[in-house]
Amino acid sequence: NSTNNTTEKLNNKERKMARLPPDSFSQMIASIAVVFGVIALILACVGIGTPRWYSAFVSTGTGTYAKTNSANFFYTCDVSTSGVTNNCTNRDSSLYGYPGYSSSNAWMTDYNQRMQNAGSLCIVGILFLTFGIVATSIMALRYFSAWATSIPPALFFLACLFMLAGMAEGARYLLYNDYSANLYQTAHLLTMFALALTAFAAGRVHFSRRTEAGHNTPHNVA
Repeated sequence: NSTNNTTEKLNNKERKMARLPPDSFSQMIASIAVVFGVIALILACVGIGTPRWYSAFVSTGTGTYAKTNSANFFYTCDVSTSGVTNNCTNRDSSLYGYPGYSSSNAWMTDYNQRMQNAGSLCIVGILFLTFGIVATSIMALRYFSAWATSIPPALFFLACLFMLAGMAEGARYLLYNDYSANLYQTAHLLTMFALALTAFAAGRVHFSRRTEAGHNTPHNVA
């Protein structure tokens, strides 16, 4: 028994010194998570950068409605009768041009701060999403220590948290009724999928590293 244990420890040390990348199945799961993350990143960037989060409509009198202007957390734009976006204006403290806003309404006095907070939170969420994609890619291709396997899922978790917080803060004013908001919400959903897949792959890698170090090996008691 002592000889077998000694041989097993030597083999574990050799595997540890080799610093092998994860197994193929863990690499596949991590790669799928990266794909979800990249798609989410593209959708989030397009969503946060386009003005169609909240669109205002007016009745044309013929039973149809026409879009008059649209807004996001950073600026608002007029919409022509042909549907073309023009005359965009950056958000200011008075929320000039923002649909549905009136400074005479007491409950709207903090809406500018809400928009600023929402935009900041959403951008921080995108940054964490980017870091999560990079960390997961590295974990899939290179050697990761057991303690480091918690970093990729933690980054995706923070991305989900900040993205949701940003949308919740912005919803205090904006009514999400157009495609830009839908894109960002879809990105948030895909980020949650990436989080689940990355956590699963990270758990497998963590178990593998612990096994290589001999922590998961049962010892025979003579």
